[in-house]
Amino acid sequence: MISTHEKNALRTALFVALAPLVAASARGGAENDLMRRHLHALGGEAAVKAVSTVLARGEIEIAGTGLRGSIESRSARPCLSSSDISLGFISIREGFDGERIWLVDPNGGLQIRRDEGSLAYQRTICALESRRYIFGGEGLAIEPAGRDTADGDSCDAVALAVAGGAPCRLLFDDSTHLLRRMEIRAPEGFTVHTYRDYRRVEGVMYPFVQRTELPSLGQRVEIRYTEIVPNARIDPASFVPPASAERNHRFASGRGVAAVSFEYRYRHIFVPVRIEGRDEDFLFLVDSGASMTVIDSTVAADLGLVSGGVLPGAGAGGTANFRMIRVPGLRLGDIEISEQTAVAFPVAGLLRQFEETEIGGILGYDFLSRFTVRIDYDRRLLTFFEPDSFAPAGGETAVDAPLMRSLFSVPVSLDGARTGSFLLDTGASSSIVQGAFARETGVSAGRRGLAIALRGAGGEERAELFRFDTLSIGGVAIPEPVLAVATGPRGLAAIENVDGLVGNDVLERFTVTLDYRAQRVLLERNGLFSEPFFRDRSGLQLARKRDGRIMIVNVVPESPAARAGFRAGDVVTAIGRTKAARFGSLREAIALFEGAEGTTYRIEIERSRGKHTLTLTLERYI
Repeated sequence: MISTHEKNALRTALFVALAPLVAASARGGAENDLMRRHLHALGGEAAVKAVSTVLARGEIEIAGTGLRGSIESRSARPCLSSSDISLGFISIREGFDGERIWLVDPNGGLQIRRDEGSLAYQRTICALESRRYIFGGEGLAIEPAGRDTADGDSCDAVALAVAGGAPCRLLFDDSTHLLRRMEIRAPEGFTVHTYRDYRRVEGVMYPFVQRTELPSLGQRVEIRYTEIVPNARIDPASFVPPASAERNHRFASGRGVAAVSFEYRYRHIFVPVRIEGRDEDFLFLVDSGASMTVIDSTVAADLGLVSGGVLPGAGAGGTANFRMIRVPGLRLGDIEISEQTAVAFPVAGLLRQFEETEIGGILGYDFLSRFTVRIDYDRRLLTFFEPDSFAPAGGETAVDAPLMRSLFSVPVSLDGARTGSFLLDTGASSSIVQGAFARETGVSAGRRGLAIALRGAGGEERAELFRFDTLSIGGVAIPEPVLAVATGPRGLAAIENVDGLVGNDVLERFTVTLDYRAQRVLLERNGLFSEPFFRDRSGLQLARKRDGRIMIVNVVPESPAARAGFRAGDVVTAIGRTKAARFGSLREAIALFEGAEGTTYRIEIERSRGKHTLTLTLERYI
């Protein structure tokens, strides 16, 4: 599973880097000594209040990625903003028109952000830009927050609290009384902004150098402004999102709808995709949790695809690096996509070890969001609709699902506890609960948990399995779910404002419609709704080694396998009378361990150059 890719990290880094420019340059005045000194340092109340718009142009670089280019930002009182960013062949437009937070991604797709994390962030930014952080007002509080440093310089700190907004901390330099550092809970997590090289322009001080850091992704954005123009004439239309997304796809049939059969392996959805320039189809994973389309690194190299810089992104097991590329075109059934920006990553190797599936890439948000997508897990059928032509079939449950980091966020509750915001991810075979959410709600307290390993683009992360009484998604209750609770600091645990992830172990019980335009999900129960969760009766997690042998990568504590004496690293040479090499797929071996309780297998293993035979009796252990 790959989720929360670099496109959203890039977008957040740029967006939050721009807002303080207006806050520091177009605002001033205060009732307390610190704010009065700050106002005087900026240039005085009259000069600051005389600024109604700011136009800024400069250079931008994503540190350590090779991505650099230009940026032009615009702002107007009380809280309007927009920017254009160009990084090689990557171009992004974004803004806020007073009501809507919007983004035009590198492939021309338009997204209106209305998830609570983005809205909370914007409320705080508006409090800064409207001068409320200085003058005060209803729903706002500013308090001393002690002493701190910014780049080694001593600062006075204040904490800003805005009703319904994101927490914010501001640091003012002791000697200059100018804003040197801002810390805020942005949608992608804790974000730090540092300002320096202040210069006076038309009587007001502006920071010409800004640095934005996203610690959860290890990302740093540097902006150096070459020109800042107060009271510039700015077209009001620049703050408004375009009327619609850029259209760079077509239905060859001309009917505005296309149905594609898919393979469902190991709870993953695979479809055949043709990359322009190749004569054969590749299997692609359909992954609503991937922000961008991914091409396997080897395939990208074979095709000689134009490559750009490298960006970090968040995956199931932590962070990983993804290289930006240009893809000449894609075809899926009757759907044709013209040239677009994607990322290269060795996804074939990611799945090969555990699922023995060779894939050429991943279809993510930038592909899926062009359509309304219906996933019929029962019939193994994907249907893509032009959004204008889609109409619900009737009988579905509509779930409001604001897009968060390009993923649907749906309301989920466990055992009737507080409802959390879970990301919907068709690229995840299993659902995950954020450890902090489990602790805060107490849903796992007193329950027996079993340690497992989660694997994804970022590597391996630890988790515990629990069986709960019910999982409710959009009001639809599912009995006795078995879910993983993340226990480590990486992967899902590093993502702010997210309480969990809904994967295919839950979604496969429905016909699921992803309505990107309306930011909702439609659910209709299918024939798999009452199927039991977690079929394993062994406690063994298996993978195929490069030489074809089957290796035990994890043994669940207190499981039948643990009691039988199996260890991680053991190599399975035979199960019963069947040699491991004779299993046509890893899935055949796994299926044996999903059999009836009480079934017993004699299993031959190799361990430390020695051979052993262990007896495993299957039972429900969670």
